[in-house]
Amino acid sequence: MMNYKWDLDQYQFEDSSVDFTTDDKDLQGVFDDCEALCKQNIKTFGDYDVLIEGAKYNGVWLETQPMGGEMYAKRDIKIALANILIFLRYQRRDGRFPGMISYRDPWSGLVAHYDWMQGCFLPYPALKLYYLIGEDQEYLKMLYTALEDFDTYLWRYRDSTGNGCLENWCIWDVGEDNSTPYMLNGLKMPEHGAWGKSTPPEDYMNLPYKSPQYMGYSYACRKVLARISEILDNGLAEKWEAQAKEVQEKAFECLWDKEKHAYYLHDKNGEVIPALTQENIKCMYCGLMTQEMADAFVKEHLLNEEEFWTPYPLPAIAANDRYFHINKDCSNCAEELEKTGIEAHGIDDNSWSGPLNGLIWQRSIDALINYGYHAETAAIGKKILSTLKKHRKYTQNYNPFTGVPANGMDGYGPTMLSALEYISMICGVNIRYKKVFWSVATEMGRFTYTQKMYGKEYKLMSDGNEMRAFIDDREIFTASVGARIETDLQGKILSVYGISESALDFRMRFDGKKTEEKLLKNQCIKF
Repeated sequence: MMNYKWDLDQYQFEDSSVDFTTDDKDLQGVFDDCEALCKQNIKTFGDYDVLIEGAKYNGVWLETQPMGGEMYAKRDIKIALANILIFLRYQRRDGRFPGMISYRDPWSGLVAHYDWMQGCFLPYPALKLYYLIGEDQEYLKMLYTALEDFDTYLWRYRDSTGNGCLENWCIWDVGEDNSTPYMLNGLKMPEHGAWGKSTPPEDYMNLPYKSPQYMGYSYACRKVLARISEILDNGLAEKWEAQAKEVQEKAFECLWDKEKHAYYLHDKNGEVIPALTQENIKCMYCGLMTQEMADAFVKEHLLNEEEFWTPYPLPAIAANDRYFHINKDCSNCAEELEKTGIEAHGIDDNSWSGPLNGLIWQRSIDALINYGYHAETAAIGKKILSTLKKHRKYTQNYNPFTGVPANGMDGYGPTMLSALEYISMICGVNIRYKKVFWSVATEMGRFTYTQKMYGKEYKLMSDGNEMRAFIDDREIFTASVGARIETDLQGKILSVYGISESALDFRMRFDGKKTEEKLLKNQCIKF
């Protein structure tokens, strides 16, 4: 019988912390704000202290908090693990994870909600935690069972037509409140927000939708199951890799527009909903696109200034799309939306129709790194931080043209975690799995960034021209800025990536050696 390790006291934790000092007073202010506000989002939920989503969202959602907790592991691994275990512990026997978990003491206590799915961004963060808790085998076995059961649930229930494409059944299944691809098709909140039955709705307008991101959730589960199988040596790695590839190929066949190079939703009648949305970034986060697909999407859409590469990048819907909407004065469909008679509750501070969203920023980091777009993470990070430095307000939504925050509550977790993560990716240290990214973008000035993790101290210093890296005061390398250098946990150089928009003369000294290269945007030099 499996040993279910729900108690945090059953695990061993190393201390982790981040210290960052910079001559850029505005950037220092953003860092300090986010550190302080994130601590305010730590709440006690029964047996666990968890990091909630924050602002008006006093709970943990499957869409946000496994990923958010894992990002917070840089500061507190115990909190990060709690954000994973709480979902594993309250998984239903049929395999379904709760979409949301709330806690109201002393009245209702802890409540796990299954009336909507709320996406699933758990597999990769949960695997990352395995390495941070000493490669605990019992935890890994628990995770294997949970992901296998959830993937089985998806295919048992969410392919109601049997055509091999998974479905979302209500608006909150994907957490895209106030989204015009739903509203302009007659769907309202809260009438069509939730659906808790095990059979699809028959009177929810044109729902269910055939969903690229749901295919991505299955793909992510199967890729992590393959990795766990390799670690456990259970002989099933090839099976899970093959089944992941089946999902990827089916999604490409049914939901990828081969001329427009993007994923689109299909309604229950098989009609394409022609909204070019951030769902594609979700699919990149899950790894659902092949490299060729991702390259085409990034080139034609993500880097298109009329679509997703707005002055402040990554609106929820492409800015030139007919579904794009922020308000009646900044919209491609204001008149059409008004004719529906739908009142868009909370559209100022919870809209997936066009504004920027902290959650999109949060997912974009791994989405881009998955496909080698290192320079784009630096460019997006600089632009996001520029508006946060100006306004010092951390809401859910921002205007993609002006960067002005929406009239929402301050302290929105994904926005703050995105800011902290992007800082680590453009002027700091970012540890993922068992590798270390040391990054300094151009024009970041003088700073010192120190990450304590795995019982070591990883320090990166820059004077604006060169960066110097240390592990426990042992110098690892000195190099030009404008690059991201990847090492193992002991400091062995593995790769160098160009994160500058233009080519630069790159120099690096390490292990008594010198190297000089012309480093191009997104170029990877292997060592």
